[in-house]
Amino acid sequence: MNKILKSEIPSVRLTSGLYALSKLACAGITFLLLSLLVLFLPDMIGWPEEWPVSAAYAIYAYGLPAALVADLFLRLLRSSSLVLAFLLYAAAGAGAGLWIEAEQGGTMLVSVVAGIILLLVFRAALILVERLPLLVPVFALFIPLLCLLLFT
Repeated sequence: MNKILKSEIPSVRLTSGLYALSKLACAGITFLLLSLLVLFLPDMIGWPEEWPVSAAYAIYAYGLPAALVADLFLRLLRSSSLVLAFLLYAAAGAGAGLWIEAEQGGTMLVSVVAGIILLLVFRAALILVERLPLLVPVFALFIPLLCLLLFT
């Protein structure tokens, strides 16, 4: 039987801190992509006038908690299936869209579709963050601040 040393067990604070930082990086990537999309295609899509909240507020106040709930269900199911992960994130995105519509008003269909798209981009950003961990601090801290300064 192999003995496990205390130095080999990762710290709970370190693990939870890296998880939180990766979630913030995913939100930063999503915010960057949404800001660039609205910036470069203002005439075609732009930010809908009937949309009740700003992009940053939608991502950080509604999308991030919905992604945490989706991660909780993925953890409870103990599944590593990418298809199941995207389905859970889409369901959480629909829930986030309904949450925005219930609290802020707006059109239900637009809110649900936007929530689903937002959370699917969030999940794709999580895959990117897992493959390029050196970019996590940049997208978690600096890029969202730069986007807020430049695009709002």
